[in-house]
Amino acid sequence: MRVDVNISVHGEKAVGCRVEVKNVSGAKNVERAVEYEFRRHVSLLENGSFPKPETRRFDASTGVT
Repeated sequence: MRVDVNISVHGEKAVGCRVEVKNVSGAKNVERAVEYEFRRHVSLLENGSFPKPETRRFDASTGVT
């Protein structure tokens, strides 16, 4: 099974910007991809930056998109 995941995090001043993660295989990797992207988005927002709309892929061996 391969799925595409969309994630958008909204901050106080930010309108959420959707990022798509393509071709994630397996439920556990979906969870890992969402967790990684959530933390990445929050980090960007906390540092005064915004995630840009883009399509990424999840690397299961490193756990990053």
